[in-house]
Amino acid sequence: MVDQNTFIETVQSVSQIIRTSADPIGREEIMSYFKDMDLNKAQEDLIFDFLLNHHDEPENGQEDVETENTDEVSEKNTDIIYSEGEPIGQKKDTASDENDDGFDEDSLIPDSPMFKMYLEELDEIPEYSKEEQDELYKKLLNGDESVIHTISNMWLKSVLDMAKKLAVTKEGFEDVVQEGNMALFMHLTELCGAGENENIEDEILEVIEAAMKECIRDQTGESENENAMVGKVSLVSRAVEHLKSKNGTDPSAQELSEYTSVPADELSSILELLKKATQKDDKKA
Repeated sequence: MVDQNTFIETVQSVSQIIRTSADPIGREEIMSYFKDMDLNKAQEDLIFDFLLNHHDEPENGQEDVETENTDEVSEKNTDIIYSEGEPIGQKKDTASDENDDGFDEDSLIPDSPMFKMYLEELDEIPEYSKEEQDELYKKLLNGDESVIHTISNMWLKSVLDMAKKLAVTKEGFEDVVQEGNMALFMHLTELCGAGENENIEDEILEVIEAAMKECIRDQTGESENENAMVGKVSLVSRAVEHLKSKNGTDPSAQELSEYTSVPADELSSILELLKKATQKDDKKA
């Protein structure tokens, strides 16, 4: 296979084509974009399935993209695994989507028809035991490519939960989720056949989080050296939505500063970054 950056760029480009195409795109056309890569049949199947399950809402107004394999993909997409009912990698024990700061994390979730379908698919997933998950990891590390799709699906809700905590704007939320899913898929292919790894879940978490933060830096214009700012931008973004929902009006800078404990002078810069991110997403739309 070609280098990872080229592969990721190709997957992103094809995902964009699927998202904007007025007509359904079949397997042959999708895989033609990867014809110069040294892919075996199993890898082609994984890429094809990933692209059909993780592209964004079509921009031409159509609410769904159908292919001759839609029923097959839908059936596969229900084969998602959970860790005894909880998302893998989730550290806090709570049944609520409201975090410790009182923010309603679901306020960032888009209202698009495609994303609603994505959430409905997550709600229909079955549960698997920790032992069954460990067995899947073992097979992956021993070189069994057939489990990559299942493990990828196993992490989907965890990716969503991480995006809720990190995403800056509602408009950019889907991009953050997509980048997390992309990083997950790529890292699983790298781990296949890698041998023993006792920290595989922690490693996957770190890879997903890094990809999401990189996406957020792109949205806000932050550089890699300003990684710590990403968390503050996300905090202020959620505070704006929370206070606006609570009071019915946009919060003042003083209210935000008191609520988040972010100094007024620093808050001004963060609000400017949020404004840029929103404008950037508006241009995409």
